[in-house]
Amino acid sequence: MKKCKYCQSEIDNRAKICPKCGKKQGMPKWLIVIIVLIIIAIIASLGNNTEETKTQTGTTKKTTDGVVLEDGHSGSLDEFGTFYYIDGYIKNNTDKDYSYIGVEFTTYDSEGNTLGTCLDNNSSLEANGRWKFHAICSDDVENIASYKLKEITKY
Repeated sequence: MKKCKYCQSEIDNRAKICPKCGKKQGMPKWLIVIIVLIIIAIIASLGNNTEETKTQTGTTKKTTDGVVLEDGHSGSLDEFGTFYYIDGYIKNNTDKDYSYIGVEFTTYDSEGNTLGTCLDNNSSLEANGRWKFHAICSDDVENIASYKLKEITKY
């Protein structure tokens, strides 16, 4: 047995309405409002991440038989700090179609130590075509301070 929240009469533990006063025995409205406000605050804080994002840009061009990493590529940590991405363009300055294209970067910490690699690939790159890559890094991403193009693979 439990007591009614309003009239303090003894009622069955499973009762949803007090048989004496007729009031619902659910959660008080003020408590529901507080819970909703807490949930809204949590959701808002997830979308309002004020943590600084590591971003860097590169102007390194590298040619591999007419296939070029264009200026303006950039690297950044995602909003959750889980992955580091390097975005940019590879340009095929040849008259040859490639059935596969891949790009690989090496990442370094602030002391110049190698941390890992970032990779992306595509099933083709047409003659004189341009590919927008989105290379993903997952090793020790919070410590990435710089990156360097390691290889452009094509065939």
